[in-house]
Amino acid sequence: MKHPTILGIDPGTKEMGLAVLRGKELRFFGVRALRNGKRPYDVIGQARHVVLNAIETYEPDIVAIEQPFNLATTRSHVLNVIADELYERVREIGLKLVVLPPDVIRLRVVGNPLATKIEVAQVLVDRGFEQLRALIPKPPARAALGLRPKDKYWLHMFDALALALAAGGSGTESQSPSRKDQDRSAPAFHPSSTAAR
Repeated sequence: MKHPTILGIDPGTKEMGLAVLRGKELRFFGVRALRNGKRPYDVIGQARHVVLNAIETYEPDIVAIEQPFNLATTRSHVLNVIADELYERVREIGLKLVVLPPDVIRLRVVGNPLATKIEVAQVLVDRGFEQLRALIPKPPARAALGLRPKDKYWLHMFDALALALAAGGSGTESQSPSRKDQDRSAPAFHPSSTAAR
């Protein structure tokens, strides 16, 4: 039985995590920096370019994109536009699209919808991706301080890998949810729990 190739994408406005998985073989992993230009569509174009390049290079059967939170911030709005743009480009190419919210990904991969990003990374390493162990950041000495940006860097890739694993076991295609549907399906945002998420 041929395993599908899955491109997992953790979209962002500064960094985008990517992972390409075929069965249990990690074919590619990385984080791509997006340079903020003078206009929001500069970063949207960069994200589109990164994803289209990955699709051309790795020829995935499935593209899985993490569904962003809907928050009342400019960055959140730009992230949602990036996600919408990626959904449309994937559909335009004719690939299977899977969109999953973060809590569903964590539930499928870790068994806990409230797992931290570091806990997700640790589970992935323990499940056979040992080559990634050195990329897991150390938890902060004081949880209230959270992780520094350089410590969060590889967590975008771990999120993309978790997404690829979750999508591989999903069995159902999730079309791009409408804004109304995204608002209902997105998990609640808890400011006190964002330190290492």
